[in-house]
Amino acid sequence: MTNTSMKKAAIILSATVVLTAFSGQAWAEQGTKGTNTAPAVSVAKSASKNPYYVAGIDDPAVFTTYFAKLQKAVEDNKPKEVADLVSYPMNLNKDNKTFVIHNKNEFIKKYDQIFTSRVREQLSAQKADKVFVNWKGIMVGEGDLWIGIQNNKLGVIAVNIIKNPYEAAGIKNAIEFEHFFNKLQKDVSKGNKSEVANTIAYPLKVNSKGKSIEIKSKKDFIAKYDIIITANVKKKLLAQKVDIVVANWKGVMIGDGALWVGQFGEQIGVFAVNQ
Repeated sequence: MTNTSMKKAAIILSATVVLTAFSGQAWAEQGTKGTNTAPAVSVAKSASKNPYYVAGIDDPAVFTTYFAKLQKAVEDNKPKEVADLVSYPMNLNKDNKTFVIHNKNEFIKKYDQIFTSRVREQLSAQKADKVFVNWKGIMVGEGDLWIGIQNNKLGVIAVNIIKNPYEAAGIKNAIEFEHFFNKLQKDVSKGNKSEVANTIAYPLKVNSKGKSIEIKSKKDFIAKYDIIITANVKKKLLAQKVDIVVANWKGVMIGDGALWVGQFGEQIGVFAVNQ
């Protein structure tokens, strides 16, 4: 996880304090009532051996065992087992509102609304030794899910349904797309041909005056850069605001269709340029 992602997630969690009136991207107080917070004495020494100490977890093996069990239950699609790994009441933060899940039966009934495809993917991809930890709990993904001790039980204490405005285009992670977009604009504005070439999903289709050509490699793209990224294409790209792009099943449209971006496996790339 990037520092930017961690900062965003930290802000998201901090925003829960004021969610009585406002919940940002639907984040609420994580419901840590009854949390066993760690004592301040010898924190540095304890944390060096136990990365989860600050979240109130005394034995790191307890968390890693729990986390593996949670991942398996979710990957095996067993709502009842997942329900046993939740610390109730659990907060579901969605659409700028907080919904409290009070018990197992309620959780199981709403399982698909809580553990969405994104939440499941973020949980599955998360490494136990790479989590972000603070006194409120342990963050999974980019704030999609929080685990902590509540009422003397280690479990999921909150799930945050993070909106992805680019989902229709197959983009898996909104933050990664926005990072890609901002870097693309920066590199094009500076004329950094090599870096722009790295953002292309080859073969790149270039459409101009009713004709199409394919750019099959980075070397080919760099050689024809000025022919592909014309002054008009550059102008439209740099004028585009990331929060008002059009996303549909074809991809993400940038600059009135001057460029199209899509998801290819784990990579995001420009797959078409229309001059």
